[in-house]
Amino acid sequence: MQKIMVVDDDLVVLATIGMGLRQAGYQVLQVDRGELAVQICKRENPELAILDIRMPEMSGFEVAEVLRKESKTPFIFLSAYSDEESVQSAKALGALGYLVKPVEIRRMIPAIEIALARADDLEKLEDINSNLVVAMESNREIDVAIGIIMQCHRLNRADAFKALRNYVRSQRVKINAVAQRVISGEDILFR
Repeated sequence: MQKIMVVDDDLVVLATIGMGLRQAGYQVLQVDRGELAVQICKRENPELAILDIRMPEMSGFEVAEVLRKESKTPFIFLSAYSDEESVQSAKALGALGYLVKPVEIRRMIPAIEIALARADDLEKLEDINSNLVVAMESNREIDVAIGIIMQCHRLNRADAFKALRNYVRSQRVKINAVAQRVISGEDILFR
C-alpha cells in the first residue's frame, strides 16, 4: 500500500481527500501545517506528498523546497490558484503535478498514479547516474594508473594495460584496487 501525505490547512479539504484516497487503497498521512509536514515526511518517507500552496506560516512551496533538499519525497501541488506565477514556481521546484481545487478524488487518482510512476522513473535514473559516476571515477583511476606504468617503465599504452591486467589476473584482485595502489606510488607490477 503506497503512502501519501496530504498537506492542507483547510481541515474539510484535508478530511475529504484523506477519506477518498483511503477508499482508493492508499495509506494516507493527513497534515494541516507545513512545519509538521516536513517533520512527518522525514520520519515516515511517503511515496508522494500532495501540498496545498497557500498555508499560514510555511507555504507549500516552502515545504517543497525543504523536501527537495532534505528528502527524496516527490510532490504535487493542490491549489485553488492556477495563476501563471504559481504554476511556474511549481515547475521550478520540480513538482510532478499541479491540481486545481476543487478536484474530485476520481480525477486525482490518475494524476497521483502518474506522479508515482514518474517518481519511480526519476529514482531509477538517479541510481543509474550514481552508478555511471562511480564507473567514470573507476575508469579515470585505471587510466591514471596506466599512465603511471607507461611513464615509470617506458611502455606504450597497450603494454602498460597488459601488464596491469596480467597482474590483476595473477593476484586475483580487483583492477580498481590495484589502480589505486599504483596511483599511491606502489610499483606492484614489476617486483
